Amino acid sequence: MRAHTTVALCVLAACSSTPPAKETSAIVQAAQTIERRASQAFAKGEFDTAAGGYESAALVYETLALAEPQARARLSQARAMAEAGQPQLALPLVEAVLSSAAGTNTLSAELRATAHGRAAALLMNDDLPRAQTHVQDAMTACANSCPQLSALTVLRARTQLAANQAGDAVASASTALATAKNDNDRANALRLRAQAHAVQGQHSAVLADAQQALAIDQNLGLVQRVGLDLQLLQRASSALGDTANAARYAALAERAKLAEATLRGERSAP
Repeated sequence: MRAHTTVALCVLAACSSTPPAKETSAIVQAAQTIERRASQAFAKGEFDTAAGGYESAALVYETLALAEPQARARLSQARAMAEAGQPQLALPLVEAVLSSAAGTNTLSAELRATAHGRAAALLMNDDLPRAQTHVQDAMTACANSCPQLSALTVLRARTQLAANQAGDAVASASTALATAKNDNDRANALRLRAQAHAVQGQHSAVLADAQQALAIDQNLGLVQRVGLDLQLLQRASSALGDTANAARYAALAERAKLAEATLRGERSAP
């Protein structure tokens, strides 16, 4: 990450000789460019590189006391770090954003909702009560009108499923599906509902939802989520006694995993 930080500081130094009226614009444009590159790295699964880029952008925004873009970049950094397998480092970043916004109007309701949602996701496995509190705070900030309403409702369904409330999770996932504004949110709602149906033993419903989620995730090119969809399909097929399709889905999942590893250079192609 230090290399990206150095780049950001060099950008600041280069901009410092420009007239005051143009200095901020040049710096902000440079930070936005760093953020775009970080987003591209994230999309390619290069999470460490993405985290470093977001950190650099956040530092640039911090020099200008731009609270909203700085918080946005820090939340993106936290997401990348979590994906890179460092949730213990990601959570303090999110908590710092929430702490800075406490009792003030420095951050938009939408960004506060995002921050609470990110905190909930990071706490899901280790502290479910705190995760549930963050979900509720996110929903309150969202006030049923923010763009991430469907994603937050899926998150609420996740906490319900973790609390062994599969019926409530199905209902929340159905609500999220009905309010989804894009394919990514639709796939997440379908996958979560399939997981809840699996807990209920409703394996035919699992197949229906997971097949729809798989089609969307394949179209979006989301490799990790395709793997989750295939696992759901394999287990549901097996539970229904459809051994042929269970074996087919298992083989697809294994080949996809090996292909991804090959592309990342983690193993030699056969």
